[in-house]
Amino acid sequence: MIGMTFDPAAIQDPDQQAWWQTWSQRAETATEKVVDSFEEWLDSESETPFDPKFDTSIWKDLKDWLLANVFYQKCAYCEREISGYYGDAEHYRPKGAVKRKKPGGGFERIDVQLLNPKGGRFVTKTHPGYFWLAYDWRNLVPSCVFCNSGQGKNERFDAQRYVVMAKCKKQETDALSPSLRPRQSKKWPGYYYLTPAGLDARESPLLLNPLNAIDERHPSKHLRFGVRGTVTAVDGSTLGSTSIETFQLKNDRLRVARQQAQETFRSKYYDAMRHFDPLDPQNSEAREILNEYSRGRWPFSAAALDYHKILLGAEATLDAIV
Repeated sequence: MIGMTFDPAAIQDPDQQAWWQTWSQRAETATEKVVDSFEEWLDSESETPFDPKFDTSIWKDLKDWLLANVFYQKCAYCEREISGYYGDAEHYRPKGAVKRKKPGGGFERIDVQLLNPKGGRFVTKTHPGYFWLAYDWRNLVPSCVFCNSGQGKNERFDAQRYVVMAKCKKQETDALSPSLRPRQSKKWPGYYYLTPAGLDARESPLLLNPLNAIDERHPSKHLRFGVRGTVTAVDGSTLGSTSIETFQLKNDRLRVARQQAQETFRSKYYDAMRHFDPLDPQNSEAREILNEYSRGRWPFSAAALDYHKILLGAEATLDAIV
């Protein structure tokens, strides 16, 4: 898993800009609709679980676009190339059922505090899902069938706590940038549906999200790849170990694929170093290869970059001995 950065405001191509604007409007319209349906359901105090109707074409179209323009046709989680089928549009925070792993094994549905509109207080109910993020590009990544299967992530979302609606002060939310500003409830002033970043701060998720991860939640802070494609959690990181388990990153076929990617990287990098010009280091082929892997251009880029650090360490040790 490698951290990938994407900012829609940085799209340069006019046709791509037009596509993004059209898609964003579709997503906003669909989000308004599903939030309205939730508030009507909540206001009715129905005992029937919330069961929204989603427009799957919206997140499918985004998944296809992200695969082609951001993730280089790779799974966001395990970094294997998605080929032979179109992959899945994976919701980092599940749009419907939300489950976590039980201490003794198996999975359980999550209970969460929901507003009781008649009593003005919160009551405990089964988590309705992060429905307001169903079309939010910050909550959607392309995934291979293995990472998004019943044995992978699917409806799983481990966190220290869970939030659906949060009470916030309007002056504080208005002061936030538009990208961080939560969505205000239409029925209940003062209550908001938080953005992914706002939820991260309150929920402390135990799964890594490779898209626009920053600071202490960046995959490189929690996952370390070793020789022969091995992977481990950095300093016993819970985020790292939970992600390794959820996305089955220690699967041996995946390890072998990472090892092959490391060997490919080593061959390309040292071939390029033979042509290295110390008088023009900024334009070297070797530097460009490193830049490509740093951007996540190739399958298992994170494993290759960590392997590069190991190779540099081995060279430094050899030089010291000599």
